[in-house]
Amino acid sequence: MRAWPCRVVRGGLRLLAGLALVGLGMTALAQEAEVHRLVHAELTDHTQPAQPARRVALPDAWEHTAPHRDGRASYRLELPQQALAGEQPAIFLRRVGNVFRVRLNGELVLSVGEDRRPLPNYGQEPFLLRLPRHLVRAQGNELVIEVIGEPRREAGLSSVWVGPAPRLEPMYERAMNLQVRGAWVLTSTSATLGALALLVAWRTRKMVYGWFGLGNLIWAWRVSALHVHDPGLWAGLLHWVFELSYSLFVACMGMFLLTLAQRDGPTARRAMGAFVVVAVVLSVANAAFNLPMLRTAHLLLALLVTVVTAAVLAKLAVRKHIRTGWTLLAAAATGAIFGLRDWIVFRVWRDYEAYTWTRYAILALMFVMVWELVEDYARSLAAQREATRRLEEALRAKERELERVYQERRDFDRQQAVMAERDRLLRDMHDGLGGRLVSAIALARQMPPGDGDAPAAQELRMALDDCLTELRITLDSLEAEQHSLGESLAEMRFRLEPSLRAAGIRLVWDVHDDALDARLPAGHTLQILRIVREAFTNVIKHAQATVVWLTLAREGERLRITVLDNGLRQRADGGQTPALSLQGGKRGLANMQRRAALLGGEVEVGPHPEGWQVELRFPVPSACEAPPGHALGGAVV
Repeated sequence: MRAWPCRVVRGGLRLLAGLALVGLGMTALAQEAEVHRLVHAELTDHTQPAQPARRVALPDAWEHTAPHRDGRASYRLELPQQALAGEQPAIFLRRVGNVFRVRLNGELVLSVGEDRRPLPNYGQEPFLLRLPRHLVRAQGNELVIEVIGEPRREAGLSSVWVGPAPRLEPMYERAMNLQVRGAWVLTSTSATLGALALLVAWRTRKMVYGWFGLGNLIWAWRVSALHVHDPGLWAGLLHWVFELSYSLFVACMGMFLLTLAQRDGPTARRAMGAFVVVAVVLSVANAAFNLPMLRTAHLLLALLVTVVTAAVLAKLAVRKHIRTGWTLLAAAATGAIFGLRDWIVFRVWRDYEAYTWTRYAILALMFVMVWELVEDYARSLAAQREATRRLEEALRAKERELERVYQERRDFDRQQAVMAERDRLLRDMHDGLGGRLVSAIALARQMPPGDGDAPAAQELRMALDDCLTELRITLDSLEAEQHSLGESLAEMRFRLEPSLRAAGIRLVWDVHDDALDARLPAGHTLQILRIVREAFTNVIKHAQATVVWLTLAREGERLRITVLDNGLRQRADGGQTPALSLQGGKRGLANMQRRAALLGGEVEVGPHPEGWQVELRFPVPSACEAPPGHALGGAVV
């Protein structure tokens, strides 16, 4: 029963102890060190000893506040006690240079750079300085930053941040990323892309890559030149080239964008050349006279060129509504906006501690370049596919042509084989059958005439003569494959004229000029000659004619051959009954019609006002309609 009061007392004590600890914690939090930004300082200009110290606002850029200052200047700052309450107080300087010394309560705590001419330059890097705890006083702490600078070297001091080191370290790391590490990444990227672009320009002979590569190399050098601490005797030249490099970069990238947009004509080239000349004059004048307004005008001119380039690209994008135009406009507009921001911040507001945006505007141009490379690759791939398609079509056409040539060669070889075989047969027929017929004719003529067999012997001799003539006509037609139809008919005329003269028949030859040179395959020529030979044989043996007309004429794409005799007219005049003037009657007519069908034509046999007529009409075959294989085909007996 007595234990519970003790427990209550102990609980109350614990509660009071907890409240006390909370109170102490709140007091500690209230006394925790804070980060202070110091924006005012007392400036002592050691280059003018007679001039007293004066209060200045930070950041302080010597290029604008004292462009001709050459030497030392001290900035005295009173450190707030709340900023030094932490375990490790520190100061953060976003920018200070060219070289400087830092003293805390009269003790040197940091020295950066040597005091010699030309001066090194450390004004492009941030600094985080941890203050020695033993030098920090309980009250009245004073920080003196001694800056040593030269004209046109961008000397000065930014605002000063004071506070615990753990809270200043993120600020320092962010400044290092933007001012140093980002600069080196940008330098390596620009140099790599610039070298690759120049190689591509050299291989492709395209100036668009050349402008981009040259601009990237200039920009890589410009960014890296900011971090060259000690250029030695070349400091003046380095500073002048650095100032001029911005205009050269603007000119190269302007030509890059205009070339991509196909607006890089003579006017654009002359304008960019004039801009570079003016930039050289302004940079040389600023190096000689050290007038900040000259550099301000120089940068303003570069900004105007960027804006004009953006305007030209905007007009192109609006007029043509193409994706590339809008991409180029975005890149040019990004450069113009970043350049305008930096010009206002650094040349109008004179902010010594601000970060530059223009340095990273090249990322937009890199994107455009990568985009152009992708587009160029896509175009090259499409062109390669089109070339492959055309090559495949050409190969297929060549294959078809080779197949045609091969087929023609096979046909030619087959034709040569047929012609060789035909020549062999012709020789055999000439030497064998022809020789035998000649011998038979000679024996028939040597037979002694008798009373009873005289007509039979005469018929035998005539039959043998007809066989020999027929053989000669056949041989002539087969040998004359390359002869025209007129020439073949002329050879047949030569063979038949002795028989016609022996029968007392006069031949009237009427061959038209347009049909004289008609060329036919040997097989067709043979069928025609056999039809004409059949007609002449009937005239000699049965027509009892005195005149026979042979006509060869051309009627468009057809040929017409007519054999007309006056025998029927003479028999009619003499009161004789007309007879069918065909050897063998219906069989002879059927043979003629069958031969005409092989030619694709027709034959008409019948009376004519002048006598009896055999008329043959047939088309003139082309090379494809008269293959060599038909040369011996269609023989009708």
